[in-house]
Amino acid sequence: MVRLKRRADLLIDGVYKRITIWDALDYKQNHPELWDVYKENIYNICKNPQNKVRMVFQTGKYGVLKNSYFRYYNADFEYKGEGSEESYRHEFFKECISRIKRLELRWNKEALTIYPEEILQEETIIMEDGSKRIVDLLVRFKEAEPAIYVEKWDGQLAIEINDTHPVDSKKIAQLKQKRIACFEFTVNKWRIKEEFVDSEEEEKQYDVICKKLDGENEGYIRGELLVDAISPKYFSTKLFEDERIEKERVLSELIQLKKAYEQIFNAYTEVKKQSEEKSKKLIRYKEKIDGLEVRVQMLETENEEIKSGLAYRLFGKKK
Repeated sequence: MVRLKRRADLLIDGVYKRITIWDALDYKQNHPELWDVYKENIYNICKNPQNKVRMVFQTGKYGVLKNSYFRYYNADFEYKGEGSEESYRHEFFKECISRIKRLELRWNKEALTIYPEEILQEETIIMEDGSKRIVDLLVRFKEAEPAIYVEKWDGQLAIEINDTHPVDSKKIAQLKQKRIACFEFTVNKWRIKEEFVDSEEEEKQYDVICKKLDGENEGYIRGELLVDAISPKYFSTKLFEDERIEKERVLSELIQLKKAYEQIFNAYTEVKKQSEEKSKKLIRYKEKIDGLEVRVQMLETENEEIKSGLAYRLFGKKK
């Protein structure tokens, strides 16, 4: 069921204060003199004063106060069609997430923990083509696990609530060009109450759902990462890191090559040493063989001389 807004910002003494329909009803019924002044100072809930748009409070039809709402003062204002109307469930989950102290996001097989510095609702972003788009929630953070997402996403994440329709393809493309990460949380399967007697009853439901979503209570939000942005700083750092890793890889390969060469050289040196020692042994063996050959020749010569002398003595004298 599509409704208008149940929350708005009231400008009091130069300061914006978040109010609900219950606060407006209280002012109107119990402090009419203040209401006559304040009712002209109601604006939408974005943070940037330059993007504030005036709103008015509308009492529920037929006196049904719980059906009261805030609507834009000018029905043809600039952002008509984006955020001007929304289902109660859509607005409810925006408010729930804005209260979370630790965001535990899950998509596919990935897990990310974000410690928000602030979570803003209905922030206007000026796109690269100069157009203005409203994101349901804009999370700003300086701490995350894994920590790389702080630099990769430049410390910001847009969260879109999908109840009656998903994020349009044009907005996804614009966020990619703007390098803003975007996470979509689908809520149309959640069962929540939409009718309340008073603010206390509605607040109890906020407490219950927030506990289911807040990481501090072991809750988490499962959805789809529509834009995995890469900030210019991260991109330049990544290029440097990739270059450093490549240099380290080449250096490691050179060191391994040097070690392999040293092993081959040492093996060659050992083989050469063993070969030289064997050569020396062969030379010594050859010298011994040569000496033995000389000795054999000498013995043969002596033997011939002995034989010749004996034959002479035996046969020479008979002649």
